[in-house]
Amino acid sequence: MGKDGKKLIQNKPSYGTNQLVSVKQDKEIKRKRISFSFSYFNQLDYFGIGMCSSKWYISLIERLKTLGTMTPEEVLEDNRGSDSLRCHNIDWNSKNIPIKRKDLNWLPNEILNNDAEFPIMQFSVSTGTGRIVGFFDRGSSVFYIVLLDPHHNVQPARKTNYQIQPTTKGVSQYDDLLSKLEKITTIVSSCSKACELHNHINSINEPHNNIIYFGLEGSYYNEIKKLSDKYSLAEIFEYGILALSDKS
Repeated sequence: MGKDGKKLIQNKPSYGTNQLVSVKQDKEIKRKRISFSFSYFNQLDYFGIGMCSSKWYISLIERLKTLGTMTPEEVLEDNRGSDSLRCHNIDWNSKNIPIKRKDLNWLPNEILNNDAEFPIMQFSVSTGTGRIVGFFDRGSSVFYIVLLDPHHNVQPARKTNYQIQPTTKGVSQYDDLLSKLEKITTIVSSCSKACELHNHINSINEPHNNIIYFGLEGSYYNEIKKLSDKYSLAEIFEYGILALSDKS
């Protein structure tokens, strides 16, 4: 139960007076362990993870592992492990909070504007090392991670005088490389046209002009690994484009 006496877990979805989830399905949902999705994950000011140590990431993985052994009902209703998990809804009116719910504007409107059915809540990573912020999908055991909060900025604590700490945005190695290349390009742009560095930078830029990178679900990733024994990644991707173009 929440502090206000209300249940933290969402109601079963319904249409009019008819439940969309049967009694049997509801029991199965309650037995399902929590799984996690990063589909709506983002980084904002005060909620970056670029400065986090490897130990922090290990703590995060260990916490996700622990939560993955539990059901939403055990966490939200039965308060199992509540002292260490520190699970509760975000109080958007808490003192010195640097973000509002409306700032999560990459969420679909039906989620962003529906605090009753999709309350944003937090779990602790471990004692004193931040929070996992997100929401449970309605009628399922999937927890969507929206923010990672290594400095516990989402609800500043009284023991730290409600201070918020700055963070830096984490980027992939490839994005970091492109950022450095862009910075060098800006610096060299003031050089004379006769400078040899222009040609060097152009030759570095060319291979990156038409690059697209994205993640695949496990089953597709395994399948593409098998196909890559016979075809290049470019061939697989190009064939998919041609197949879909013919279909449309």
